Amino acid sequence: MATVSEYTEEQLNYFRICCITTDELTDGLRTIFKQEWDNRYATTLGEWKDEAKNGQDFKNGESPRNQARNQELLATMINGNRAEWDCTMLFYAILFSDSIGRGLNAIVRSNIDDLRKFRNQDFAHLPRGHISEPKFQSAITKVQGAFQALGLPIVKIQKIRNQANFPTSHLDKVLKEADKLKQKVKILEDQLQSETTPFCILPPKPSHDIAGRNDEVANIAQELKQLRETNESRLSYLYISGNPGSGKSQLAGLVADQIFKESTDAFIFVMTLNAANLDTLLDSYVSFARHLKCSEYAITNTLNDKHLKTEKKIVNIKSLAGTKVELYSSWMLLVDNVVSIAEMRAYLPDIGNSHWRKGQLLITSQDTASIPPDNSFIK
Repeated sequence: MATVSEYTEEQLNYFRICCITTDELTDGLRTIFKQEWDNRYATTLGEWKDEAKNGQDFKNGESPRNQARNQELLATMINGNRAEWDCTMLFYAILFSDSIGRGLNAIVRSNIDDLRKFRNQDFAHLPRGHISEPKFQSAITKVQGAFQALGLPIVKIQKIRNQANFPTSHLDKVLKEADKLKQKVKILEDQLQSETTPFCILPPKPSHDIAGRNDEVANIAQELKQLRETNESRLSYLYISGNPGSGKSQLAGLVADQIFKESTDAFIFVMTLNAANLDTLLDSYVSFARHLKCSEYAITNTLNDKHLKTEKKIVNIKSLAGTKVELYSSWMLLVDNVVSIAEMRAYLPDIGNSHWRKGQLLITSQDTASIPPDNSFIK
């Protein structure tokens, strides 16, 4: 009779994470969803009793856009039985739905989002069934902290944390459920990869009132329009230069905001990159990639790679963002606070890359001497 080799501690760590994700995490999320629903709707729509009426009430509370985007999830959720809802459905219901997510308490939102990140980063995107002891302990601590902050019991999590042996039948069941959940996460991420949503991220506004500067805004907007018309399939640049404190960032923000609001294009974005130094630029690119709905796994892997310098991380995430940028038909990057144009140039989109050909760079800098002369695609 063949004997099964003894599982390593890293494999047991993986099994423990699978158990927590497929069993305890979903149970905790089901509890939080019911609490949030009852707090809002117990006196109007009635308490959540896992009945079809509850599911229909939940669906009716969702906007047409949410119903269309989450049609596959709602096909199950409309039955109202939380026992049939997996993590993906529960995260949507709590964090992103109109009926619960819009008015969610900040503490609840933060801790539920921590659990979502745990599910994605420490479970769904693991390349193989092994977890080192430090990563395992870090992941469990993250889950326990979120559970305690949400008022959920952690006894079962602690028991699984210390579990040394797994009955074969139970282990097989958990691993099959884990495989199904991983596949579902992958499918949903693939859907996000092909989805485009307009967004507008502007420089932070100063604490004091600012003038409208309507004439300047109109002139710069006109220059950008001419550049776009002249360079229909090529990246174009417009520089705003001046001394520190002269209002370059706010002027650029006013221009970008006007262009975004007046656009009739459904596939447009405006994003601000803080280029004061490489660290702020990296942070901005990470935020940019997340607004583009790039793979969180790819973003996190790049950020956590200790062998990569900041410069290389910027290049990698810029490349990752480029694959989503080309899905948009119009866009603007507001590259703010550039100290040295020559040093920053390597980390910005360039004309030779086809991913970035449909947009414009609006660059603010005090490095006036380094601004290239005007030509057909630079002003």
